[in-house]
Amino acid sequence: MNITAPLRRLARIIPDVPAIIRADDTTISYAALDRVIDAVARRLLEAGLRAGETIGLGITGPDESRGLITALALARLGIASSHPSLPAARRIVFAPPAQPGDVAVGDAAFVPDPAEGPLDLHPGGTALLRRFASSGTTGQPKPVAVSHALQMARTQANILAPGGPSPCVRIVGVDLGITWGFTGALRTLWQGGTLVLTNPAAAARKLAQHRVQSLVLAPVGLRALLDALPADAGPFEDLFTIEVGGDMIAPTLRRAASARLGPVLVSYLGASEAGGIASAPLGALRGAAGAVGFVHPGVEVEVVDAAGRVLPPGTLGRVRVRGELVVSGYDGETDGGGMFEGGWFYPGDLGSLDADGLLHLAGREGDVLNLGGVKVSARAVEAVLLEMPGVTDAAAFMVADALGVPALWAAVVGPERLGREAIEAFCRERLRDSFPRAVVQVAALPRNEAGKVRRDMLAALARRGAGG
Repeated sequence: MNITAPLRRLARIIPDVPAIIRADDTTISYAALDRVIDAVARRLLEAGLRAGETIGLGITGPDESRGLITALALARLGIASSHPSLPAARRIVFAPPAQPGDVAVGDAAFVPDPAEGPLDLHPGGTALLRRFASSGTTGQPKPVAVSHALQMARTQANILAPGGPSPCVRIVGVDLGITWGFTGALRTLWQGGTLVLTNPAAAARKLAQHRVQSLVLAPVGLRALLDALPADAGPFEDLFTIEVGGDMIAPTLRRAASARLGPVLVSYLGASEAGGIASAPLGALRGAAGAVGFVHPGVEVEVVDAAGRVLPPGTLGRVRVRGELVVSGYDGETDGGGMFEGGWFYPGDLGSLDADGLLHLAGREGDVLNLGGVKVSARAVEAVLLEMPGVTDAAAFMVADALGVPALWAAVVGPERLGREAIEAFCRERLRDSFPRAVVQVAALPRNEAGKVRRDMLAALARRGAGG
Protein backbone atom coordinates (compact mmCIF):
# COMPACT_ATOMS: atom_id res chain seq x y z
CA MET A 1 0.00 0.00 0.00
CA ASN A 2 1.06 3.59 -0.64
CA ILE A 3 1.61 5.62 2.55
CA THR A 4 -0.73 8.33 1.25
CA ALA A 5 -3.67 5.92 0.84
CA PRO A 6 -4.97 6.51 4.39
CA LEU A 7 -4.97 10.27 3.69
CA ARG A 8 -7.06 9.81 0.55
CA ARG A 9 -9.59 7.80 2.60
CA LEU A 10 -9.74 10.41 5.37
CA ALA A 11 -10.29 13.13 2.76
CA ARG A 12 -13.54 11.37 1.93
CA ILE A 13 -14.82 10.56 5.42
CA ILE A 14 -13.65 13.63 7.41
CA PRO A 15 -13.08 16.19 4.62
CA ASP A 16 -13.48 19.30 6.76
CA VAL A 17 -11.38 18.23 9.78
CA PRO A 18 -8.11 20.22 10.06
CA ALA A 19 -5.19 18.03 9.00
CA ILE A 20 -2.39 20.61 9.22
CA ILE A 21 -2.12 23.98 10.93
CA ARG A 22 0.76 25.92 9.39
CA ALA A 23 3.19 28.10 11.31
CA ASP A 24 1.12 31.14 10.26
CA ASP A 25 -1.98 29.49 11.83
CA THR A 26 -3.74 28.89 8.51
CA THR A 27 -5.44 25.51 8.25
CA ILE A 28 -5.41 22.74 5.64
CA SER A 29 -8.35 20.33 5.89
CA TYR A 30 -8.07 16.66 4.98
CA ALA A 31 -9.92 17.25 1.70
CA ALA A 32 -7.66 20.20 0.85
CA LEU A 33 -4.56 18.23 1.81
CA ASP A 34 -5.42 15.42 -0.60
CA ARG A 35 -6.02 17.93 -3.41
CA VAL A 36 -2.79 19.86 -2.81
CA ILE A 37 -0.75 16.63 -2.68
CA ASP A 38 -2.15 15.83 -6.13
CA ALA A 39 -1.40 19.37 -7.36
CA VAL A 40 2.25 19.15 -6.31
CA ALA A 41 2.49 15.64 -7.76
CA ARG A 42 1.36 17.01 -11.14
CA ARG A 43 4.07 19.69 -10.95
CA LEU A 44 6.65 17.00 -10.29
CA LEU A 45 5.45 14.99 -13.30
CA GLU A 46 5.68 18.14 -15.45
CA ALA A 47 9.30 18.49 -14.30
CA GLY A 48 10.01 15.03 -15.71
CA LEU A 49 10.19 13.02 -12.49
CA ARG A 50 9.00 9.44 -12.71
CA ALA A 51 8.38 6.46 -10.44
CA GLY A 52 11.55 4.74 -9.30
CA GLU A 53 13.67 7.92 -9.13
CA THR A 54 15.19 9.39 -5.96
CA ILE A 55 15.51 13.13 -5.36
CA GLY A 56 16.92 15.20 -2.51
CA LEU A 57 14.33 16.90 -0.28
CA GLY A 58 14.52 18.72 3.02
CA ILE A 59 11.39 18.96 5.19
CA THR A 60 12.24 21.98 7.32
CA GLY A 61 11.01 25.49 8.11
CA PRO A 62 10.13 28.21 7.87
CA ASP A 63 7.15 26.55 6.14
CA GLU A 64 7.42 22.83 6.89
CA SER A 65 4.07 22.20 5.23
CA ARG A 66 5.64 22.62 1.79
CA GLY A 67 8.34 20.05 2.46
CA LEU A 68 5.91 17.58 4.02
CA ILE A 69 3.33 17.93 1.25
CA THR A 70 6.04 17.53 -1.39
CA ALA A 71 7.33 14.38 0.33
CA LEU A 72 3.80 12.98 0.28
CA ALA A 73 3.38 13.96 -3.38
CA LEU A 74 6.59 12.14 -4.27
CA ALA A 75 5.40 9.10 -2.32
CA ARG A 76 2.06 9.18 -4.13
CA LEU A 77 3.95 8.92 -7.44
CA GLY A 78 6.35 6.20 -6.29
CA ILE A 79 9.30 8.63 -6.31
CA ALA A 80 11.64 8.45 -3.33
CA SER A 81 12.96 11.44 -1.44
CA SER A 82 16.41 11.62 0.16
CA HIS A 83 17.51 13.52 3.26
CA PRO A 84 19.48 16.64 2.20
CA SER A 85 22.58 15.53 4.15
CA LEU A 86 22.90 12.56 1.77
CA PRO A 87 24.30 12.75 -1.78
CA ALA A 88 21.66 13.13 -4.52
CA ALA A 89 21.96 13.82 -8.23
CA ARG A 90 19.00 16.22 -8.14
CA ARG A 91 17.09 18.04 -5.41
CA ILE A 92 13.83 19.90 -4.92
CA VAL A 93 13.97 23.59 -4.00
CA PHE A 94 11.16 25.92 -3.00
CA ALA A 95 12.93 29.21 -3.65
CA PRO A 96 15.99 30.43 -5.57
CA PRO A 97 18.86 29.93 -5.92
CA ALA A 98 18.58 26.66 -7.75
CA GLN A 99 21.46 24.64 -9.16
CA PRO A 100 21.45 22.95 -12.58
CA GLY A 101 19.20 19.91 -12.45
CA ASP A 102 17.20 21.11 -9.45
CA VAL A 103 13.42 20.95 -9.58
CA ALA A 104 11.80 24.19 -8.44
CA VAL A 105 8.42 23.88 -6.72
CA GLY A 106 6.96 27.37 -6.45
CA ASP A 107 3.81 28.87 -4.98
CA ALA A 108 1.64 27.92 -7.96
CA ALA A 109 2.30 24.21 -7.41
CA PHE A 110 0.39 24.34 -4.12
CA VAL A 111 -2.81 25.71 -5.70
CA PRO A 112 -5.05 22.83 -6.91
CA ASP A 113 -7.05 23.13 -10.12
CA PRO A 114 -10.66 22.27 -9.17
CA ALA A 115 -11.26 20.90 -12.68
CA GLU A 116 -8.72 18.11 -12.23
CA GLY A 117 -9.67 14.80 -10.65
CA PRO A 118 -7.67 12.70 -8.19
CA LEU A 119 -4.42 11.12 -9.30
CA ASP A 120 -3.92 7.37 -9.21
CA LEU A 121 -1.76 6.16 -6.33
CA HIS A 122 1.44 4.24 -6.96
CA PRO A 123 1.14 0.77 -5.33
CA GLY A 124 3.89 1.59 -2.80
CA GLY A 125 4.71 -1.66 -1.00
CA THR A 126 8.38 -2.52 -1.38
CA ALA A 127 9.08 0.61 -3.45
CA LEU A 128 11.58 2.99 -1.84
CA LEU A 129 9.89 5.79 0.08
CA ARG A 130 12.79 7.79 1.51
CA ARG A 131 16.50 7.58 2.21
CA PHE A 132 16.71 8.77 5.80
CA ALA A 133 20.03 9.71 7.38
CA SER A 134 21.61 7.98 10.37
CA SER A 135 22.26 10.18 13.40
CA GLY A 136 25.76 11.15 12.27
CA THR A 137 26.85 11.90 15.85
CA THR A 138 30.32 10.52 15.21
CA GLY A 139 30.80 11.53 11.59
CA GLN A 140 29.16 11.45 8.17
CA PRO A 141 25.47 10.38 8.19
CA LYS A 142 24.73 7.07 6.47
CA PRO A 143 21.75 6.36 4.15
CA VAL A 144 18.92 4.29 5.64
CA ALA A 145 16.55 3.10 2.92
CA VAL A 146 12.91 2.78 4.01
CA SER A 147 10.18 1.39 1.76
CA HIS A 148 6.47 2.22 1.88
CA ALA A 149 5.82 -1.12 3.58
CA LEU A 150 8.49 -0.61 6.23
CA GLN A 151 7.32 2.95 6.94
CA MET A 152 3.75 1.70 7.30
CA ALA A 153 4.85 -0.95 9.80
CA ARG A 154 6.91 1.59 11.76
CA THR A 155 4.03 4.07 11.87
CA GLN A 156 1.58 1.42 13.07
CA ALA A 157 4.04 0.36 15.78
CA ASN A 158 4.49 4.00 16.79
CA ILE A 159 0.73 4.38 17.14
CA LEU A 160 0.57 1.41 19.50
CA ALA A 161 3.65 1.89 21.67
CA PRO A 162 4.01 5.39 23.21
CA GLY A 163 0.31 5.84 23.95
CA GLY A 164 -1.59 9.12 24.11
CA PRO A 165 -4.91 10.35 22.79
CA SER A 166 -6.10 9.35 19.34
CA PRO A 167 -6.90 11.23 17.19
CA CYS A 168 -5.24 14.28 18.67
CA VAL A 169 -3.80 17.72 18.05
CA ARG A 170 -0.03 17.21 18.02
CA ILE A 171 3.11 19.30 17.65
CA VAL A 172 6.05 17.32 16.26
CA GLY A 173 8.87 19.62 17.31
CA VAL A 174 11.70 17.77 15.56
CA ASP A 175 12.81 17.76 11.93
CA LEU A 176 10.07 16.10 9.88
CA GLY A 177 12.72 14.83 7.50
CA ILE A 178 14.19 12.37 10.01
CA THR A 179 12.63 9.00 10.82
CA TRP A 180 11.21 10.05 14.19
CA GLY A 181 9.69 13.29 12.89
CA PHE A 182 8.27 11.81 9.68
CA THR A 183 6.73 8.90 11.57
CA GLY A 184 5.25 11.29 14.13
CA ALA A 185 3.64 13.33 11.36
CA LEU A 186 2.22 10.24 9.61
CA ARG A 187 0.99 8.86 12.92
CA THR A 188 -0.96 12.06 13.54
CA LEU A 189 -2.47 12.24 10.06
CA TRP A 190 -3.31 8.55 9.70
CA GLN A 191 -5.39 8.77 12.89
CA GLY A 192 -7.35 11.76 11.65
CA GLY A 193 -5.59 14.15 14.03
CA THR A 194 -4.26 17.65 13.48
CA LEU A 195 -0.55 18.35 12.96
CA VAL A 196 0.46 21.77 14.27
CA LEU A 197 3.63 22.99 12.57
CA THR A 198 5.84 25.20 14.71
CA ASN A 199 9.28 25.33 16.29
CA PRO A 200 9.69 24.47 20.00
CA ALA A 201 10.15 28.08 21.14
CA ALA A 202 7.04 29.27 19.29
CA ALA A 203 5.09 26.27 20.57
CA ALA A 204 4.57 28.09 23.87
CA ARG A 205 1.91 30.26 22.21
CA LYS A 206 0.40 27.38 20.22
CA LEU A 207 -0.34 25.12 23.21
CA ALA A 208 -3.37 27.02 24.44
CA GLN A 209 -4.30 28.58 21.08
CA HIS A 210 -4.81 25.21 19.35
CA ARG A 211 -5.55 23.13 22.48
CA VAL A 212 -2.57 20.89 21.78
CA GLN A 213 -2.82 17.42 23.31
CA SER A 214 0.54 15.87 22.43
CA LEU A 215 4.10 17.06 21.93
CA VAL A 216 7.07 15.26 20.35
CA LEU A 217 10.35 16.91 21.35
CA ALA A 218 14.04 16.33 21.89
CA PRO A 219 15.32 17.46 25.33
CA VAL A 220 16.81 20.60 23.75
CA GLY A 221 13.39 21.41 22.27
CA LEU A 222 11.67 20.82 25.59
CA ARG A 223 14.11 23.24 27.21
CA ALA A 224 13.43 25.84 24.50
CA LEU A 225 9.69 25.46 25.11
CA LEU A 226 10.08 25.98 28.86
CA ASP A 227 12.30 29.03 28.32
CA ALA A 228 9.67 30.58 26.05
CA LEU A 229 6.69 29.96 28.34
CA PRO A 230 5.36 33.14 29.97
CA ALA A 231 5.53 33.07 33.76
CA ASP A 232 1.75 32.86 34.05
CA ALA A 233 1.27 30.22 31.32
CA GLY A 234 -0.66 27.06 32.16
CA PRO A 235 -1.99 24.82 33.30
CA PHE A 236 -2.58 23.21 29.90
CA GLU A 237 -5.56 21.01 30.59
CA ASP A 238 -5.64 19.55 27.07
CA LEU A 239 -1.99 18.49 27.07
CA PHE A 240 -1.84 14.75 27.62
CA THR A 241 1.63 13.54 26.65
CA ILE A 242 5.09 14.92 25.91
CA GLU A 243 7.12 12.32 24.06
CA VAL A 244 10.82 13.09 24.60
CA GLY A 245 13.60 11.28 22.75
CA GLY A 246 16.88 11.71 20.94
CA ASP A 247 18.86 12.03 24.17
CA MET A 248 18.60 11.43 27.90
CA ILE A 249 16.29 13.70 29.91
CA ALA A 250 18.31 15.42 32.64
CA PRO A 251 16.71 15.30 36.12
CA THR A 252 16.59 19.12 36.30
CA LEU A 253 14.79 19.32 32.97
CA ARG A 254 12.38 16.58 34.00
CA ARG A 255 11.46 18.39 37.20
CA ALA A 256 11.05 21.74 35.43
CA ALA A 257 8.84 20.23 32.71
CA SER A 258 6.64 18.42 35.22
CA ALA A 259 6.24 21.58 37.30
CA ARG A 260 5.35 23.85 34.36
CA LEU A 261 3.48 21.54 32.02
CA GLY A 262 2.10 18.88 34.30
CA PRO A 263 1.25 16.09 31.83
CA VAL A 264 2.82 12.68 31.61
CA LEU A 265 6.33 12.80 30.15
CA VAL A 266 6.99 9.81 27.90
CA SER A 267 10.53 8.58 27.28
CA TYR A 268 11.05 7.37 23.71
CA LEU A 269 14.05 5.57 22.20
CA GLY A 270 14.39 4.96 18.49
CA ALA A 271 16.87 5.00 15.61
CA SER A 272 16.75 5.62 11.88
CA GLU A 273 18.00 2.09 11.38
CA ALA A 274 15.42 0.45 13.68
CA GLY A 275 12.40 2.70 14.13
CA GLY A 276 10.94 2.74 17.64
CA ILE A 277 12.76 0.55 20.16
CA ALA A 278 11.44 1.30 23.66
CA SER A 279 9.21 3.79 25.45
CA ALA A 280 7.26 4.36 28.65
CA PRO A 281 5.80 7.17 30.77
CA LEU A 282 8.50 8.39 33.13
CA GLY A 283 6.35 7.36 36.06
CA ALA A 284 6.56 3.74 34.90
CA LEU A 285 10.36 3.82 34.89
CA ARG A 286 10.39 3.64 38.69
CA GLY A 287 13.05 6.33 38.95
CA ALA A 288 15.68 3.84 37.76
CA ALA A 289 18.92 5.46 36.61
CA GLY A 290 19.23 5.52 32.83
CA ALA A 291 15.88 3.79 32.23
CA VAL A 292 14.50 4.76 28.80
CA GLY A 293 11.49 2.47 28.41
CA PHE A 294 10.10 -1.00 27.96
CA VAL A 295 11.04 -2.73 24.72
CA HIS A 296 8.28 -2.48 22.11
CA PRO A 297 6.35 -5.57 21.00
CA GLY A 298 7.95 -7.15 17.93
CA VAL A 299 11.36 -5.68 18.78
CA GLU A 300 14.09 -7.92 20.18
CA VAL A 301 16.81 -6.32 22.32
CA GLU A 302 19.82 -8.06 23.82
CA VAL A 303 22.78 -6.85 25.87
CA VAL A 304 26.02 -8.65 25.03
CA ASP A 305 29.71 -8.59 25.91
CA ALA A 306 32.57 -7.83 23.51
CA ALA A 307 32.44 -11.43 22.20
CA GLY A 308 28.71 -11.27 21.47
CA ARG A 309 27.64 -13.42 24.44
CA VAL A 310 24.28 -12.51 25.96
CA LEU A 311 24.68 -11.04 29.44
CA PRO A 312 22.40 -11.74 32.42
CA PRO A 313 19.60 -9.25 33.23
CA GLY A 314 20.91 -6.08 34.84
CA THR A 315 24.46 -6.49 33.49
CA LEU A 316 26.07 -3.61 31.58
CA GLY A 317 27.12 -4.34 28.00
CA ARG A 318 26.57 -3.52 24.32
CA VAL A 319 22.97 -3.09 23.22
CA ARG A 320 21.82 -4.76 20.01
CA VAL A 321 18.44 -4.77 18.26
CA ARG A 322 16.68 -6.85 15.62
CA GLY A 323 13.17 -7.26 14.26
CA GLU A 324 11.00 -6.64 11.24
CA LEU A 325 11.34 -2.86 11.59
CA VAL A 326 15.16 -2.96 11.50
CA VAL A 327 17.00 -2.49 8.19
CA SER A 328 19.70 -4.99 7.27
CA GLY A 329 22.37 -2.39 6.47
CA TYR A 330 23.04 1.03 4.99
CA ASP A 331 21.77 1.69 1.49
CA GLY A 332 24.35 0.90 -1.18
CA GLU A 333 27.00 -0.16 1.35
CA THR A 334 28.15 -3.74 1.90
CA ASP A 335 30.09 -2.88 5.08
CA GLY A 336 27.91 -1.70 7.95
CA GLY A 337 30.89 -0.27 9.80
CA GLY A 338 30.43 -2.76 12.65
CA MET A 339 26.85 -1.64 13.26
CA PHE A 340 25.21 -4.60 11.46
CA GLU A 341 26.25 -8.15 12.18
CA GLY A 342 24.46 -11.50 12.14
CA GLY A 343 21.04 -9.91 11.60
CA TRP A 344 21.52 -7.53 14.54
CA PHE A 345 21.85 -3.75 14.57
CA TYR A 346 24.32 -2.32 17.09
CA PRO A 347 23.30 1.31 17.76
CA GLY A 348 26.47 2.03 19.75
CA ASP A 349 24.74 2.21 23.13
CA LEU A 350 25.93 0.77 26.41
CA GLY A 351 23.16 -0.43 28.67
CA SER A 352 21.44 -3.19 30.57
CA LEU A 353 18.10 -4.95 30.27
CA ASP A 354 15.88 -5.99 33.17
CA ALA A 355 14.12 -9.35 33.15
CA ASP A 356 10.81 -7.56 32.51
CA GLY A 357 12.08 -5.76 29.41
CA LEU A 358 12.97 -2.38 30.93
CA LEU A 359 15.95 -1.00 29.02
CA HIS A 360 18.56 1.18 30.76
CA LEU A 361 21.19 3.17 28.86
CA ALA A 362 24.52 4.21 30.38
CA GLY A 363 25.63 6.23 27.37
CA ARG A 364 27.12 5.74 23.94
CA GLU A 365 30.18 3.60 23.47
CA GLY A 366 31.93 6.76 22.32
CA ASP A 367 30.71 8.59 25.44
CA VAL A 368 33.06 6.58 27.64
CA LEU A 369 36.11 8.82 27.53
CA ASN A 370 39.49 7.14 27.96
CA LEU A 371 41.71 9.69 29.69
CA GLY A 372 45.05 7.93 29.60
CA GLY A 373 43.66 4.71 31.03
CA VAL A 374 41.11 6.36 33.32
CA LYS A 375 37.63 5.86 31.88
CA VAL A 376 35.05 8.56 32.52
CA SER A 377 31.34 8.56 31.57
CA ALA A 378 30.54 11.71 29.62
CA ARG A 379 26.90 11.39 30.69
CA ALA A 380 27.84 11.32 34.37
CA VAL A 381 29.85 14.53 33.97
CA GLU A 382 27.00 16.16 32.04
CA ALA A 383 24.44 15.20 34.67
CA VAL A 384 26.50 17.01 37.31
CA LEU A 385 27.04 20.07 35.10
CA LEU A 386 23.30 20.35 34.48
CA GLU A 387 22.73 20.55 38.24
CA MET A 388 24.90 23.67 38.44
CA PRO A 389 22.94 26.93 38.73
CA GLY A 390 23.12 28.91 35.50
CA VAL A 391 23.89 25.90 33.25
CA THR A 392 21.07 25.16 30.83
CA ASP A 393 22.88 22.65 28.60
CA ALA A 394 26.19 20.83 28.81
CA ALA A 395 28.39 18.27 27.07
CA ALA A 396 31.64 16.58 28.11
CA PHE A 397 34.27 15.59 25.59
CA MET A 398 37.95 14.80 25.24
CA VAL A 399 40.72 16.92 23.72
CA ALA A 400 44.42 16.00 23.43
CA ASP A 401 46.93 18.63 24.46
CA ALA A 402 50.10 19.59 22.54
CA LEU A 403 51.86 16.48 23.86
CA GLY A 404 48.99 14.21 22.88
CA VAL A 405 47.74 13.68 26.43
CA PRO A 406 43.91 13.51 26.53
CA ALA A 407 42.07 15.87 28.88
CA LEU A 408 38.45 16.21 29.90
CA TRP A 409 36.74 19.33 28.56
CA ALA A 410 33.22 20.65 28.92
CA ALA A 411 31.00 22.85 26.79
CA VAL A 412 28.28 24.68 28.68
CA VAL A 413 25.35 26.89 27.76
CA GLY A 414 24.08 29.53 30.14
CA PRO A 415 22.80 33.10 30.24
CA GLU A 416 25.82 34.35 32.19
CA ARG A 417 29.56 33.89 31.93
CA LEU A 418 30.59 30.89 34.02
CA GLY A 419 34.23 30.71 35.10
CA ARG A 420 36.27 27.54 34.89
CA GLU A 421 37.10 27.81 38.59
CA ALA A 422 33.45 27.87 39.59
CA ILE A 423 32.65 24.85 37.41
CA GLU A 424 35.70 22.99 38.70
CA ALA A 425 34.75 23.65 42.33
CA PHE A 426 31.16 22.53 41.72
CA CYS A 427 32.24 19.33 39.95
CA ARG A 428 35.06 18.38 42.31
CA GLU A 429 32.64 17.65 45.15
CA ARG A 430 30.54 15.35 43.00
CA LEU A 431 33.00 13.80 40.54
CA ARG A 432 36.24 13.66 42.56
CA ASP A 433 39.01 13.78 39.94
CA SER A 434 36.71 13.51 36.90
CA PHE A 435 36.09 17.23 36.54
CA PRO A 436 36.62 19.29 33.34
CA ARG A 437 40.10 20.77 32.99
CA ALA A 438 38.87 23.34 30.47
CA VAL A 439 35.52 24.92 29.69
CA VAL A 440 34.04 26.30 26.49
CA GLN A 441 30.96 28.47 26.90
CA VAL A 442 28.80 28.47 23.76
CA ALA A 443 25.45 29.88 22.72
CA ALA A 444 24.21 26.37 21.83
CA LEU A 445 25.65 22.88 21.59
CA PRO A 446 26.04 21.42 18.10
CA ARG A 447 23.32 18.81 17.70
CA ASN A 448 21.83 16.75 14.90
CA GLU A 449 18.15 16.96 13.85
CA ALA A 450 17.12 14.51 16.60
CA GLY A 451 18.81 16.57 19.30
CA LYS A 452 21.91 14.41 19.88
CA VAL A 453 25.18 16.18 20.67
CA ARG A 454 27.89 16.17 17.98
CA ARG A 455 30.95 15.54 20.16
CA ASP A 456 33.23 15.45 17.12
CA MET A 457 32.32 19.09 16.45
CA LEU A 458 32.97 20.08 20.08
CA ALA A 459 36.55 18.85 19.91
CA ALA A 460 37.12 20.93 16.77
CA LEU A 461 35.63 23.94 18.54
CA ALA A 462 38.01 23.50 21.46
CA ARG A 463 41.01 23.28 19.14
CA ARG A 464 40.10 26.63 17.63
CA GLY A 465 40.84 28.11 21.03
CA ALA A 466 37.34 29.11 22.11
CA GLY A 467 36.51 29.58 25.80
CA GLY A 468 38.63 29.04 28.86
